[in-house]
Amino acid sequence: MNSQGSSFSEAGSSLISKLTGPGSNNVTLLLVLTLLCAIVPLDVTQLLFAILGALCYYLVQKMQLGKQQPMSRKPKSASVALPVSCKSADTKDAREAKKIQGKRPVCKKPSSPGEMQVRAAAQPIQAPSFTSVGLEAEVKELIQQLVPKTECQRGVDKLAEAVKYLLAGTLPDVEVLGFVSSDLSRGRANGVAVPDVDVVINVSPSSLAAKLSQPAKGRADQRTLQKWALRVCADKLVSVGGFKFRRSGFRGSEPKMTLLVPPTLGIFQHAVAIDISVNAVIPLHSAALLTECGKMNPCAKELILLVRRWAKDRGVCHSPKGHFSPYIWSLLTIFYLQVGDQTGEGLLPALDKFEAISSLLNCKKHPMPADPPNVQKPCTEETMPEESLASLLRGFMNFYAHEFAWTSEAVCVRRGQRGPAPLTLPIHIIEHDGNTRATEPGPSVENPFAVSNNLADSMNSWSFQRMREELRRAADILAEEPASLSKLLEPWTPEFPETPEAASPEGRY
Repeated sequence: MNSQGSSFSEAGSSLISKLTGPGSNNVTLLLVLTLLCAIVPLDVTQLLFAILGALCYYLVQKMQLGKQQPMSRKPKSASVALPVSCKSADTKDAREAKKIQGKRPVCKKPSSPGEMQVRAAAQPIQAPSFTSVGLEAEVKELIQQLVPKTECQRGVDKLAEAVKYLLAGTLPDVEVLGFVSSDLSRGRANGVAVPDVDVVINVSPSSLAAKLSQPAKGRADQRTLQKWALRVCADKLVSVGGFKFRRSGFRGSEPKMTLLVPPTLGIFQHAVAIDISVNAVIPLHSAALLTECGKMNPCAKELILLVRRWAKDRGVCHSPKGHFSPYIWSLLTIFYLQVGDQTGEGLLPALDKFEAISSLLNCKKHPMPADPPNVQKPCTEETMPEESLASLLRGFMNFYAHEFAWTSEAVCVRRGQRGPAPLTLPIHIIEHDGNTRATEPGPSVENPFAVSNNLADSMNSWSFQRMREELRRAADILAEEPASLSKLLEPWTPEFPETPEAASPEGRY
C-alpha cells in the first residue's frame, strides 16, 4: 500500500510540475493542492479523485479564458463605428454635412441659440484685415469687397435658369428669379446661415392647388401650398441637380429653405449657399429697395451693405433665433438716413418718393400723415448733403444705440418720420423667461408693403438684449480714436455656457 501510495505521489508530483510550468494560469491553486497532498494522509482513491478534480478545474479555466480573448478585442473595433444614437440621428442633412465638412454629424439637437453658435464656432472665422489705414479708407476697401460684381449677378442669373430647367418637368409654368446682395467670392461668418443669394420660384397658386388637389382659398391653404411646393422643389434640386440641403425655415412669414449649390453644376467655383422660396415677395422688395437707394444716393446702398455685413459677423441677423433679418436691417438703415441727421436734412425721402417703389405701396388705403409745420422736408438729389461713409456708419450705430427709443418709437420708412407706431401696426409684447407678468413692449418695424405686418414680432427678450448690446458695442468702438473696422467686424463667439431664452427652432426638412 505504501509502495502504491508512493508511486501515485511521484506521479502526482510529476503531473503538478507539468501543470505549474510555463503557460499555466493556476500556479497558486496547484501549489496549495501539492501542499495538501504532502501533509494530509490520503489513500490512493482519494488522491486519484483529487488529481482528477484539479485537472477538470484547470481545463474549465482554460476554456473560459479562451472565450474571453475575442471579447477583449471588440472595443478596438467598436471605437471606429458610430454610436447607435448617432446612427439613428444621421438624417439626410447630417449625412450631407458630413461629406462636405468631413465631420461626424451631431446627435444632439441644439437646445438654445447660444449652443448652436458654439458648435458653429468650432472653426472660427478670423476678423477681416485691411491694407488701408484709417476708418474711412478701411470702409472704402470693404465696400469694394461687398458690392456684387457683374460676374456674380451673371452667375445668379445662370443659376435661376438652371433651377427653372430642373423644375420644368414638375412645375411646367414655373418662373425663377435670382437676387444677389453681396460679393460671393469672399467667405464670412454666418455665410450659410444667412445666404447672400435669394432664389424665388413663382408658380400659379391655381396650378399648385390642382397638383395638390386642394382649393386655393384662405391664408392657411396658401401657406400649405407654399410649403408643399417648396418641399417638392427642394426634392428635385437635391435628387437631380446635386444641391445639398442645409436647413428649412417654415416658421417665418414666408417659408424658405437653405441649399448649397455644388461646384459640379458649373456655375460657381465653390459651394454657394442660397435661400429658395415659392411665391415670396420679401426678396423682391429687398432687392428693389437696395437698387433704388443706390440710384438716389450711392452712399445709402453702401451703408446698407455695411450694416448687413456687420449684423452677419456679429450674429444678430439670423431670423430663426429671433434676430432681425437682413431685410429688416435694410429698413433700419433707410429709416436712419431719413431721420437720423441732427440738422433735419434727411439723406433719403419718404418711401412714396421712391419712383420704382411708390407703385408697390398701397397709399390710397393708408394715406401718409401730413408733415408737421416745423419739420424740414428731405432734400432732393440735387441738394443732398455729402457725408463720408464712415461718419454715416458711426451715426447709424450711435442713433440706434443711444437716441432711438425702441419701446416707444417705430421704424416706419413709409412716412420717413420719427414717432410712435401707426395705428395699423400691431404692438409686439415680449415676455421674459416665459413669465407673462414680466413683459415689455418690443420693437416696432412696419413692413411698408404690408402695413399691418410688424416685422419685429418674432424677436424675443434674449435677441432684443443681444441687439442692443451689439449696437452699444459698435457705437463705442466707432467712437474710439483711431476706430478699427477689424475690431467692429470681429465674428461673435458667445460665452459658454450660454443661457438665453429659447428662440423658435428651425423647421426640419
